[in-house]
Amino acid sequence: MNPPRSGYPISVIAIIYMLLIIGLAWFGGSLSRDWALSRLHMQGGDRLLASVSQMRLVLNQYNYLPFLIAQNTDVHRLLQPGANNQATVNRVLEQINLVAGSTALFVLDPQGHPLAFSNWREEQAFPLQSQSNERYFQQAIVGEQGLELQFHQQPDVASLYMSAPVYTDRLAGVAVMRLDMPRLREQLAVEYPLVVRSVEGELVFKTETGWPLEDVAPLQLRNGVGLQAVRDGDERFLLQSVQLDDLGWTVSVLTAIKPAQYRARVVVGSVLGAGLVLGLLLLYLRESRQKRRLQLEQMQARARSEEQQRNIINTAQVGLVHIDQSGCVQLINPMAMQIFGVSIDRVRHRPVLNLLGDGFSAQPLRQALDVLGTDRFRPLTGLEVVGQRGDGSAFPMLISIRQMARHPELGYLVTVIDISRRKRLEQALREANESLEQKVVARTQALEAAQAELVQAGKLAALGRMSASVVHELNQPMTAMRTYLAIAGRLLEQPDALRKNFTLQEQLLDRMALITGQLKIFAYRKPERIEPVSLLRVIDQVLQMFRGRFDELDLQLHYTPPAASLQVAGDGARYEQVLINLVKNACDAMAGGAEPHELWLEVVETTADHVMLEVRDNGPGIAPECRGQLFEPFFTTKAVGEGLGLGLAIVSSILRDLGGQICIVDQAVGACFRVQIPLYSVREQTTDKVFIHE
Repeated sequence: MNPPRSGYPISVIAIIYMLLIIGLAWFGGSLSRDWALSRLHMQGGDRLLASVSQMRLVLNQYNYLPFLIAQNTDVHRLLQPGANNQATVNRVLEQINLVAGSTALFVLDPQGHPLAFSNWREEQAFPLQSQSNERYFQQAIVGEQGLELQFHQQPDVASLYMSAPVYTDRLAGVAVMRLDMPRLREQLAVEYPLVVRSVEGELVFKTETGWPLEDVAPLQLRNGVGLQAVRDGDERFLLQSVQLDDLGWTVSVLTAIKPAQYRARVVVGSVLGAGLVLGLLLLYLRESRQKRRLQLEQMQARARSEEQQRNIINTAQVGLVHIDQSGCVQLINPMAMQIFGVSIDRVRHRPVLNLLGDGFSAQPLRQALDVLGTDRFRPLTGLEVVGQRGDGSAFPMLISIRQMARHPELGYLVTVIDISRRKRLEQALREANESLEQKVVARTQALEAAQAELVQAGKLAALGRMSASVVHELNQPMTAMRTYLAIAGRLLEQPDALRKNFTLQEQLLDRMALITGQLKIFAYRKPERIEPVSLLRVIDQVLQMFRGRFDELDLQLHYTPPAASLQVAGDGARYEQVLINLVKNACDAMAGGAEPHELWLEVVETTADHVMLEVRDNGPGIAPECRGQLFEPFFTTKAVGEGLGLGLAIVSSILRDLGGQICIVDQAVGACFRVQIPLYSVREQTTDKVFIHE
């Protein structure tokens, strides 16, 4: 607080000051009172919750007594006609009552007359009259658990009755437990005023307080909340209540408000005392004003001497920070502010360590800063640490610390160089090396997988299932050729007949070449390049080859041409071979069947990376038990001599090598093959791929 100006009389300033202190004292006392009352209100709530919990815990200790009596065999015999064991039951009830700590236990017959009583030694305590009109008896006699609170003529005494039905072979009677409220109050460990009232507002029991209590005006807090208050003589209390849903009782806790009043008075006195001390301090500061002015002039002279150093630092092309002997920043040049992304006001007079990352572990830097201003300091050069920009991002940097002009009192110069670009280049080089290693590993794994597939292909080639079909297919043309050769020897004099004989032999050789060609296609694969292929052109060429077969079968073709711009990845010859096998199988399946013969060839789905093509017919279809082996080599449903069973195996192998797949789709009539072909647009156009058959 600045000293008063000489233009105002000191007496006027003192009066204004005292009025201000009095206002602050009143305001502080009011806030303290509200805070203390809020704390007392919270304390009362905790006490109320604890009291309810204790009360329920004590009552739960007695809930089981009526049911315990109802299960006793002596009680069951007492409730039988002509029973004479009342004395035995009385002693049993007396022992249970002593152990449990209840007031009394007794057994009633179905008419409410008492048959046995725990307090049988006290004749005046034995209930001679019928209890049939009592609510706890009426609840139990209908098979429910009874609960009733009764008030007696004696003041401040109430009793809680709990009852339960007694069953033998029927509802034979009622077991009752009585608990006087003074005993319940004795078992509650409370050291504060507590009041429990019934549903009708009658006093059940109380502790450490008078009754009834006088209501007073609510205590209003500054936030508008009102607290209920009562008076007991000259003392006021906060009243907090809660109603128990099952019992209907209202439990209230009283909290004395004297501590809040005392706290408010203490705060008022403290503020007034502090105001007096502050006034005396202001007088002292007024007297020392001249001394501070002299000190300010000395500081300005020192600032002028440091200006030259600032000019040198500000014009440097590297980050420079001037720190004092305690390690706090005194000056930072524009380059350093640009590196750290901060302003001078944000870092000035703060430790230089704030410019480093939270997780840095540069122990040499810590050691150098710890010995600033001592003879143990040694220059630090080119230490790599982590810096922290103003936006919280971290970056690598080189830091150096040197003493200025070899005089510790002039401070130290910290040089900072941002090496983020160098670190990024190093990281990029490491990532490139790691990527290259990963590619080598992946390529090695691919070659190993290809080798394993070649081994498996060799095993398939050795399977014996192909032997019967191949022998049969080749044996017939060879037998025919022997016959034609024998005939040719006799037809040397007949050129026309001989020419016809040679033509037949040429056809047989073509058939044998076709059989061996399918085996060669299945067994070997030449390296090929992935190229864009027009799907429309492939389908048109295949359909052109089957025009004569379609006319022979009187086949109706359902064909929707795909878009001319649709290009798939692979080579046209292999896709033609796929469609030729599928169309040929469909024609073979429909041959000899009931007309009309129909064939569907259409594109059913096109996505961003593949096209889906379906080939369907209305032939006899494929049996479910054959579908699992349909794409295995040398498996065929045709008769011996009509095929090797390599068509669908070749189709599956070609599509798998080209990145596609084939599957059979369930339908009611005929067979349906769905072919998925990769689009060329999602493939790397410069990628070459070598295919090796499995």
